[in-house]
Amino acid sequence: MQNLEWQEIGFDSTNIEKIGHSGIDLYVIFKGGACYRYSNVPIEIFHRIINKECISKSEGKPSYGATLDKLVKKAGYRFTQC
Repeated sequence: MQNLEWQEIGFDSTNIEKIGHSGIDLYVIFKGGACYRYSNVPIEIFHRIINKECISKSEGKPSYGATLDKLVKKAGYRFTQC
């Protein structure tokens, strides 16, 4: 995890502090401090999350969390806590 290029997004997200990609895996650190590694997530999905491609149902605006949920969690990528 040390060699990851992290994107600090906590200023613009209610749940996610920062997100990074290793070239193979996606890493997400949530505001509560929990860290998760999602295995074999394409870099394109990382970029789509950074671009907040999906709309939050509760807030009605583009959201990092909504994009992560749709493109990674609901897509069934395996994860482990880091």
